[in-house]
Amino acid sequence: MKQITISFKKTSLSSEELAVKFQGFLLSQLPKEDGEQLHRLETNPYSLMVQTVGEQQFWTVNLLTDDMCDKLQNRLLSLETIQLDSYEKLIEIEKIEVKSLSTKQLVEMFNADCDQATFTIRFVSPTSFKSAGQYVIFPTVKLIFQSFMQKYGRLFPDISTFDENLLNYLVEHSKITSYQLQTRYFAVHRNKIPAFKGKLTIKVYGASTLKAFVKLMIAFSEFSGVGIKTSMGMGGVRIEERKN
Repeated sequence: MKQITISFKKTSLSSEELAVKFQGFLLSQLPKEDGEQLHRLETNPYSLMVQTVGEQQFWTVNLLTDDMCDKLQNRLLSLETIQLDSYEKLIEIEKIEVKSLSTKQLVEMFNADCDQATFTIRFVSPTSFKSAGQYVIFPTVKLIFQSFMQKYGRLFPDISTFDENLLNYLVEHSKITSYQLQTRYFAVHRNKIPAFKGKLTIKVYGASTLKAFVKLMIAFSEFSGVGIKTSMGMGGVRIEERKN
């Protein structure tokens, strides 16, 4: 997996507007048949988000499979400018950074001893879940870990052993201990999806193996995102490191 972060000067577009346009740009870099195939997948092999910090904006693209890395990594790394559909100004790229995470690293993380019991997740782009056909704008442990596990299982079916029993066990042995969340909307064309931003802390009660599994999922989430429409810019997360 590759996480490619492209920085440029702040535009007149919001982070949400840019994210939707960047998805269109990203798909335009693929052959037409690949784009059509992606629309049929339950979980896309990429995620993205856009952040605005002061006078800078950052477009982060996560390529989650080797196939997507082969098709898009070199194209993205060679970009000097970006022309977005229906946006008249050319975006000049200032910096590109790359971060990697392999399934081997995740497996090693799971096999290592883990004494970390608390994990703080920051939702840096609007995040939402869907349950029983309804949007859910307050996260629960089950929704969070179910999202991680489903994305991982669909992207890496050959090495995934996660199931409903494991999810239920995890829910029984963990809880949200604090949160600071605000409701937000994420605009997709003319639709506004109810969502939230902020952070929360989860505490895990149980053996080292269970904590290691959570650590694996948390690390994976920085690439996969969480919840719905992560390929359009929603559900971007960052993990806050523990302070000694």
